[in-house]
Amino acid sequence: MIIEWNTAMPGDPDHLLFDEDFVKNAAFTEPSARERGKRPGWRKRRRLARAERRRRRAMTRQRRGSRLKTTGTVLAVLVALAAVGALGWKVRGGRGLSPETTPVRRGAVPTLRAADPFEGSPAAAYADGAAGITPPAATATGGLSARDVEAAYARTRKRLVAAGLDRPTLLGGSPDAFARAVGPDERSYFVTNLNNPDLDKRTRSWVVTFAPNTAALSGPVIKVHGTMSAHPSAVNHLRGAGVRFDYLFVYPIERPGSPATLERLVVRLSGEVLFYSSGGTLHSHTSRWEFFSDPARCDVRDGFIHPAYHDSAPERSPGTGPAHDPYDQSQPMPGGEKCLRSSGT
Repeated sequence: MIIEWNTAMPGDPDHLLFDEDFVKNAAFTEPSARERGKRPGWRKRRRLARAERRRRRAMTRQRRGSRLKTTGTVLAVLVALAAVGALGWKVRGGRGLSPETTPVRRGAVPTLRAADPFEGSPAAAYADGAAGITPPAATATGGLSARDVEAAYARTRKRLVAAGLDRPTLLGGSPDAFARAVGPDERSYFVTNLNNPDLDKRTRSWVVTFAPNTAALSGPVIKVHGTMSAHPSAVNHLRGAGVRFDYLFVYPIERPGSPATLERLVVRLSGEVLFYSSGGTLHSHTSRWEFFSDPARCDVRDGFIHPAYHDSAPERSPGTGPAHDPYDQSQPMPGGEKCLRSSGT
């Protein structure tokens, strides 16, 4: 292993073999003038030659050991730098660190209790997790049989569960669950455009994903509330049943390692998926898919949710206009990129 090159080796100058014979033969005394003019005997010449060979071998081993140590050190440094670079990419998600990863100011401390983070909010009455996504009874709609509409409801529910409740996806992992749920008709489009440089085409926002290192879920419960329904619909030449949905997902989150930042974050997920029959097979086409999150920063737009905590850095574009109630589904889905003020979650 490379790291071993930094430990003592036989070629290390500290481990050269200087035996008594070597030292004796390498010893030097000033000869007399007569001795300098006299040719050494064959025994002495042999001892001197043997000593010279040992000296050269020792020097060669020393140089080799130095090269190994130097190479090993350089490679070890390069490996360490590569590891740090890979970790940095993983933490950043390929982008600069989100502005809310580090607290910069302290506001009023929230009064949420970790034991019951939904207490005192409309979410307290919502169902837990997937139990909150309950399709209505199916009836024949848009040329589809009741059985097909029931299948359309089930597939829409599967998408919503994958989009808003899959924990690996929520915490920045690969959205494999949604890729499976979306079906073969749109899977390729979803995967290909997950990180599209064109933000308007980026499908990252089809799923609820907190920006890396910005949120940790507090407890196992996510509250869900909403409705879905089917109606006759058409997109271009495709005709069938459109399944409309409008759901709230309420997440108890905190900045990783900072329980004092516990808050509720509400995501409203709304849209419509067209289901149609072709060749005896039920196909799907997403007509509309959008979500709104609160409290979340609106000065970062990359498809991820960047939570806004009570001690987060001030936004470059603070919310304006009347306060928006994130629990009010009677109001149209907020549109555009306008930053809204929140009435609280």
